[in-house]
Amino acid sequence: MPPQGLPIFPNMETTADIVALCPRWMENSGGILRMNAQVRTRCCTCRTLIRLRLKDIFARHGSDYSLIDKLERCRMVECFGSTFYLATRTCGSQWTTLLRDPALIAAFEKRP
Repeated sequence: MPPQGLPIFPNMETTADIVALCPRWMENSGGILRMNAQVRTRCCTCRTLIRLRLKDIFARHGSDYSLIDKLERCRMVECFGSTFYLATRTCGSQWTTLLRDPALIAAFEKRP
């Protein structure tokens, strides 16, 4: 039971219904590179984390390229899963999943 005075949202039953807000520096590759943040990809099938060289993404797509809601194929041998991006500002900080689309969040929640 929620505390008195707080609104109840009956339609929000899972975390897929809540759109995560990312800090402004995570909105594009230029901002992430300026903050010297770390970026990784995580496979939804094999669960592998792979360190990403952001300078490669920056050189290929430019500073306005957003990593939010972008999916790629897993780079592990014999894995055909999709990967999504995670970012953190400093070592030891919590990783932020760069997914905002509720359909993508729901699809990755169903994975083990």
